Amino acid sequence: MPKEEQINTKTTPAKKEVNKKDDPPKDDKGMPLSEKDIQLFKRYGKGPYNDSLKKVEDEVKGLNQKITELIGIKESDTGLSLPSQWNKEADKQLLKEQRMMVGRLT
Repeated sequence: MPKEEQINTKTTPAKKEVNKKDDPPKDDKGMPLSEKDIQLFKRYGKGPYNDSLKKVEDEVKGLNQKITELIGIKESDTGLSLPSQWNKEADKQLLKEQRMMVGRLT
C-alpha cells in the first residue's frame, strides 16, 4: 500500500508591511538620498525665474477674473448675445418686410 504524501498546509507568515513614510527616500541602488539630492530633485526643471514668473501669472489670472466679474458678460459657446440684449420686436419687423432679390442677368 503506497504511503500517503503529507501536504504542507502550513502557511508562511505574512511579511510585515513596511511603513514607507518612515523610510528615507532611496536612489536606484537602494542608498538613502542626501539633502542635496532631495533639493536637486525639487528644483529639477525649474529655471532661475520660475518663482517670480509663477507669481506674475497668478496675479494676471486674478486680474482677469476680477475684470470678468466687473463686466458681468460671459461668453457664449454659440456666439449669441445674452437674452437681455435681444430685440425680438425688431427681429419680427425684419421678417415681415419685403426682401430684395439679388441676381445676375446675362
